[in-house]
Amino acid sequence: MNITFYGVRGSYPVPDKNLLKYGGNTSSILVENGKNIVIFDAGTGIINIGNYLKENKKSVDKIDIFLTHLHFDHIQGLPFFTPFYDNNYEINIYCPYYSNMSLKSVIYSIFNHPFSPICNKGIRADINFFELNSKKSNGVKIDEHIEVEFIKDVSHPVSGVLIYKLSSENKSVVYATDIESPNGFGSKLKSFINGANILIHDAQYIDSEYYNEKNPKRGFGHSTVCMAVENAIKCEVEKLFLFHYNPNRSDNDLERILKDAKKMFKSTFLSRELNKINLRS
Repeated sequence: MNITFYGVRGSYPVPDKNLLKYGGNTSSILVENGKNIVIFDAGTGIINIGNYLKENKKSVDKIDIFLTHLHFDHIQGLPFFTPFYDNNYEINIYCPYYSNMSLKSVIYSIFNHPFSPICNKGIRADINFFELNSKKSNGVKIDEHIEVEFIKDVSHPVSGVLIYKLSSENKSVVYATDIESPNGFGSKLKSFINGANILIHDAQYIDSEYYNEKNPKRGFGHSTVCMAVENAIKCEVEKLFLFHYNPNRSDNDLERILKDAKKMFKSTFLSRELNKINLRS
């Protein structure tokens, strides 16, 4: 199982010379397991995933995309994801269930006027939509070797997000972004994550921003680095990757943050665009 970061930034993409090392694209992660292609979130990072798949994975004809939620920084790359325009692909899109809207209508809307000139007829791939209701199910079988489980977290305004855990054989990776837990994860989330090989965790803020007296970030639905570290320790994960960086956080800022985080949890790392992690069973 190979995990590659293609978008690690939060809120909006940032083309800036001070962010070149770790990247400025918004959230998107590629997981490759044999012929299985799983993508978590579809920020601007998914654009380069599409280019990579078209060039290097010519035998792949099915792609599974799991969206944590529908805020724009997590779906803005979809109209530029090249497999949408190739009739050789089957693309399955999974997202939390929303009682007041249709996933299909939301996704197609960003391909249509007034947001885009492409329109539905421009899409060539076979697209399937799946709305995930955590009250009715808690897992999706990709094949006999891979399962993606999910759990709802309500800390991100307005409708919360899904936290995903992909398991293959005896290895697991948890993707937990756009979450806020000033008191640490509760028992359900701890049980869900406990013992994961990799935890990819929201780390948009540092404590001085989150608890700032004049402009606090409490209630914004994002974590501090300390929250991420404390949750990693509490859940007894092997490795923690900080993720969803503040768009104004420079490479140097991130490296200073990492140095402090490693003092609390040695196996803490920075998510970095095009960095590939191999998990062997």
